[in-house]
Amino acid sequence: MDIKFHSGLAAMSALQADWQNLADTCQAPVFIDYNWCMYQARLNSEAPLIISAWQNNTCVGILPLTLKSLSRRFNTRVLSHLCQRFTDYHHVLCAPEQLETVVSAMLNSLTASRFKRYSLLINYPDSALRDALLAHSDAVTCQSWQHTMYRIDGAPIKAKVAREARRRMRKLQQTGDIELHTDMPFDDALLNWVLDKSAQRHGSNSLTAATQRESVIALLRDYRAHLHIACLIKDGNYLAAHIGFKQQNMLYYYVPVTSDEERGLSPGIILLHEIIQQLPDMQLSAIDFLRGEESYKDDWGNVQRTETAVLVKASVGMNIKDALFTRLWLKRNA
Repeated sequence: MDIKFHSGLAAMSALQADWQNLADTCQAPVFIDYNWCMYQARLNSEAPLIISAWQNNTCVGILPLTLKSLSRRFNTRVLSHLCQRFTDYHHVLCAPEQLETVVSAMLNSLTASRFKRYSLLINYPDSALRDALLAHSDAVTCQSWQHTMYRIDGAPIKAKVAREARRRMRKLQQTGDIELHTDMPFDDALLNWVLDKSAQRHGSNSLTAATQRESVIALLRDYRAHLHIACLIKDGNYLAAHIGFKQQNMLYYYVPVTSDEERGLSPGIILLHEIIQQLPDMQLSAIDFLRGEESYKDDWGNVQRTETAVLVKASVGMNIKDALFTRLWLKRNA
């Protein structure tokens, strides 16, 4: 297997055709798609570093990286996944049956490259990438977080939770003309409303900022075949909505929002309950609630597990200061 390093936007752009062909072959998630990663690369101040794997002149693996500081406190530089903005999972692009081989070859080549003095920190690896990284002798886990999912074939939602959602829906229907849409076509106006509401609640960021709005909407439009859009409307006004992604049989629960009106009836929970009821009609069998520890996930999830970041420590070339800072950071984030 041949491993290549591609540094800079131009080098990344030159990989576009091979990247997209591999993504199509692997039915890759949105978060590792070429356009998604290139959008992130253009926002970054640091140049992208793409590691690619090749067999018989065919690209079989891609890992997009960039340099960043280990933390605000420790300015030691590390390699990390390119997609640091509004991306809930960090993936390597390759066929599942080749993942361990590809990742191992990439890590071995990294230790022999001009980037060997940098540790590799993947903050939110998917479970397959996490396992492949941990097979490396210098890999350690860090920064744990709680992950929640709902699976149709898992334990049912507690009866009193579902009953309360239905009761709230009945009460809401008494207050006005209610429309419910659990799987809508692409709608610019609704997407703008969702991003505005998210910015109001959580603060403006690179996904929701008004200055980036046109380009973000264009990016989401590229993925309209995978986009999930749902909303709850009262008397023509949005009460709650969700933007997410349908990935094979999974719904990524990405950006849920509610308005201030009728908050006492929890319109966001009403919408979530209705989405769960319609999963089979959407040919979906699970909801991935992604990152975040919102309390509603305890009621609406039936699979919980602890996930971790992975740090692959540089084994050669690291100076004394960086080695010390890395050890101190690991003690704080074990």
